[in-house]
Amino acid sequence: MKHNLKLEMKQSMDSLRFSDEEKNAMVYDLLDRTRQEKTKKHSGRKLVILALAACLVLTMLTGAAVFTRWSRTAQIRYNPSQDVKEQAQKSGLSVMLEETKGKENPNEVLSVTDQGVTITAVQSIVDNYGAEIIFRIEGFDLPEDKLPAAWPIVSIDGDKHFGGSQSGWFFDGTTRNDKGEWVYASDGSPVKYDDTQPFSPAILDYVADDGSLEYIYTISFEKTDGWHMGKEIVFSFQSIDFQSEKKAGMPEPQVEGNWELKWTLTGTSDSVTITPNAKIGDSDVILLDAEIGQKTIRARYQLKDYWEGWDEMEEFPQALWGVRMKDGSEHMCGGGTSGFEDEENMIYFTEFDIFDAILDISQVESLMFRKGLEMDGNGKPTIQTFYYIPVSVD
Repeated sequence: MKHNLKLEMKQSMDSLRFSDEEKNAMVYDLLDRTRQEKTKKHSGRKLVILALAACLVLTMLTGAAVFTRWSRTAQIRYNPSQDVKEQAQKSGLSVMLEETKGKENPNEVLSVTDQGVTITAVQSIVDNYGAEIIFRIEGFDLPEDKLPAAWPIVSIDGDKHFGGSQSGWFFDGTTRNDKGEWVYASDGSPVKYDDTQPFSPAILDYVADDGSLEYIYTISFEKTDGWHMGKEIVFSFQSIDFQSEKKAGMPEPQVEGNWELKWTLTGTSDSVTITPNAKIGDSDVILLDAEIGQKTIRARYQLKDYWEGWDEMEEFPQALWGVRMKDGSEHMCGGGTSGFEDEENMIYFTEFDIFDAILDISQVESLMFRKGLEMDGNGKPTIQTFYYIPVSVD
């Protein structure tokens, strides 16, 4: 009897809930090892069973960090390569929280069920500047015409008033494709709109195939010296809500209960500092230095004169916009913090999160700064152009 070894391997991995990319990488490795086994004397079926079992065990033991499944949100948002996943997990930036539970952490509570709803802390992505925590919510019925909402009470080391801005939202099942088009992450089709509703809102895809939702909570720390590392973080959810349909209305609680999760917050302080001391474009602003991490970049600028836009809370024109990698790909910065580090000496700073990637720092080719807009084929100024300042992080 003949067997499709590649198909059988993929089917065997379905129950492990790996992504297609992870399955393909593992299958390639397993097939390569199986070919090596053919030089030994085994029956055909026995060879398949032995090779699959041995290679799966070996792969799990020697490459667990590489093939660990990330949360749906992080996998889609950052689309990390296997190398980047391994780097993020080795550095401590990314932690799959369910894998850390053990005898050494007896007080951790990573999953709680109440009122038929289970909330589980799945993944943390943490550095000196910020934290991104991803939760999985199971057992909550979300109608197609409703938008989910939640707002937990958070404390670190027993303090609910630790310095830093915070926000939370549910992953809506959408992403951007290579052309920048807004599409559904599940199949790559364009996002649809509900023309029967006022203002034709987008039809979003909050619910995963298994019926779960993912909730993302982010913290931007005021103090960036890593004080939060090794401290207990506690999330207390008291309800899962629907967003109000009324303008500026309060969320509408649907399931009320007590879901308190807690664990020791860990992360990474790894980064590389470069000192280009280079002028940005045709401005008088000089990029003094930049601390480049896997998730956050802190840059300092020397200004010639006081920038009055700071008083009006305007966006700093010469602020870092993103990074260009050695393979030509570019990644944009998201939200962050900025201001005068030293107003007397006109030194400005920005601390920005890389929005759509976890960086392989060694592959950063240059830093990007906004230049202006060029005309598209229709004569409209829509094409963003940049100044590039090369960096060396080897």
